[in-house]
Amino acid sequence: MRRIRVLLVSVCWVLWATMAGAQQTQERFWVLWEHIEQTGSNCPNASTCNERRTYASRLFNPQNRENIYRLFGMLDFQAAVRGQKADHPDAPRICQHHDPEVVLGFDPEVLPLSEKLDALRGLKGVALDITRLTAPQGYEGNFGAKLQVAFEERFKQAGIAILSEEERLNAPGQPKLNIYFSNTNRATGCTYSVFASLSQTVLLTRNLQIKRAAGTWSFSTGPSQDFPNAVEYDAILRVADAFVRDFKMAQTK
Repeated sequence: MRRIRVLLVSVCWVLWATMAGAQQTQERFWVLWEHIEQTGSNCPNASTCNERRTYASRLFNPQNRENIYRLFGMLDFQAAVRGQKADHPDAPRICQHHDPEVVLGFDPEVLPLSEKLDALRGLKGVALDITRLTAPQGYEGNFGAKLQVAFEERFKQAGIAILSEEERLNAPGQPKLNIYFSNTNRATGCTYSVFASLSQTVLLTRNLQIKRAAGTWSFSTGPSQDFPNAVEYDAILRVADAFVRDFKMAQTK
């Protein structure tokens, strides 16, 4: 189902400048064509109906602007007679170029939340550096470096590239897998714990100009009855196994 409506928009862009200490303004008028395309069953009122809006604009620059001002005055008067505000509630915010629905062509707030594994779909690689992980008490050898090699081998077999820091900064989403390891503290009785989080850049749906690095996948583990003979090294490797498992599932969904 398609609907089209034409709107005349005034002062869509106002240029402010300072010349000789005086403030100058410039008005421009635009004819705006709004194209509304609806998909789904029982549109336009069904909850399953999705709506996408696109716009075409043309500069309207008549020599006599008095008629334009008169037209706006007449439209304001008609709205007042109907008990409505002069600014119609359905007026598109096309002039606010950064509004999410303008940038995307639809309102991202109406999208359902994605599943956890969706954040891994299409991922080519991640940055990972666990060479500096503190070894548990009594461990001999380079704890972090050995784990790094083990992770890289598992990821390589799964088709997940290990990115350098420079490659990460140039990759879409700047993905980085962070692993946090807390050793057993015998003085307090606390056992070791492992937490992993995949960080990627995201945009806020309410403001696409706000970009942050956020955790989009996570996993935690520690001593478990399922792995009675496992030690700290084995627990950290479970992160690699969990990430590879979820990565493969995400690609085949």
